[in-house]
Amino acid sequence: MSEIHETNRRYWDASAGDWEQLRDAGQRWRRCHQEPTLAFDGTALEMLREFAGDLAGKHACVIGSGDNLAAFALVGMGAAVTSTDISAQQLRIAEGRAADLGLEMAFVRCDAADLAPLADGAFDLVVSTNGFFVWIAEPARVFRAVKRVLKPGGHYVFYDVHPFLRPWKDQRTPIEMEKPYFETGPFAYTEAGCPSHEYNWTLGGLLNPLLEAGLVLRRLSEDPARDSRFWEDFSYLPGTDASLLDWRSNPRAGLPVWLTVAAQKPPGNNAGSQRVG
Repeated sequence: MSEIHETNRRYWDASAGDWEQLRDAGQRWRRCHQEPTLAFDGTALEMLREFAGDLAGKHACVIGSGDNLAAFALVGMGAAVTSTDISAQQLRIAEGRAADLGLEMAFVRCDAADLAPLADGAFDLVVSTNGFFVWIAEPARVFRAVKRVLKPGGHYVFYDVHPFLRPWKDQRTPIEMEKPYFETGPFAYTEAGCPSHEYNWTLGGLLNPLLEAGLVLRRLSEDPARDSRFWEDFSYLPGTDASLLDWRSNPRAGLPVWLTVAAQKPPGNNAGSQRVG
């Protein structure tokens, strides 16, 4: 495990209790196994259904599972789910919530950059969701690990904050640049005395390593926020200010908010890599 990932692991172990309370707002975690739309943004759910199809009896893995909304939703959709996260405390909370909901699933603590405890070719589907790549020091290692654990023909679907949104200051108007798009980090932060590091990857910084790992790009989608809660500070509650979705009052809403990607492990051996940008 890299030192940056180890620092982030300590941060998430220390802050898991605070995030547990934040995620209790609205109780979305109690409902997403029955309402999977609550667990996904962008077009992730649509891509899951299009490329992975009926999940009944299939094996799915959520990497960097965090709040585990996606993991719970996939269980509700019929998949046999393995939830992985770098933080033991995050997984402890998720395991307790799964027990409350009567959901059967596996929890494995590991770094997404190697997924070492997981067997080769074990999964039909791998998923990651918003707030994953910002913690990843080397996306290429993640994509190689994802390819390894996917079955031939299996799919990886992820959505995350679109890289084009990252350079701008967190303000309503006017739109003002906070940093260059090409300044990707690591950025060091300290919260409640606990340090962490984040990255703001460019579009090419995500997609080129994915292709070079041997995954095939099947679909890419760039989408606006559908709920104003995106602009309302880590909210797990529905948004309250619809004007935040209008670029004329919130110029950043005119930029793509979500990047959603569906990729596939080739059904046969290796496919040639491509480059984006």
